[in-house]
Amino acid sequence: MRDLITRLVRDFGSRDAEARADLRLVSQIPGVISAQDLRPRQMSRVAGVVSALTQSRSGDSPRLDITVADGTGEVHAQFLGRREISGIRPGALIVLEGRFCSHDGALKAHNPVYELIQTRDDRE
Repeated sequence: MRDLITRLVRDFGSRDAEARADLRLVSQIPGVISAQDLRPRQMSRVAGVVSALTQSRSGDSPRLDITVADGTGEVHAQFLGRREISGIRPGALIVLEGRFCSHDGALKAHNPVYELIQTRDDRE
């Protein structure tokens, strides 16, 4: 039971200090710009924490939607043809590279190149 609670807190609980440290880590990645500085329709590279993830229903075309927050704002990515990608989960650190376009007031990239950033927790 204790292991379950530990996992729930780790995966879903508030870890403010660790989250700030993670955001500092991803902001130092070369070539990354902040979400607030992102310009629509330009090839860009952003990094942050996966804050939300939605999978398409089984009857729909396969699609995975994620929201990535970097402390200055959020960007969205949509992976077409896939319902899941190993390692992409809420709380994961990720770098996205692609052309982010404005869609309903939010910046979204379709099938961006992605790189998962390994943290101390991932190595243990």
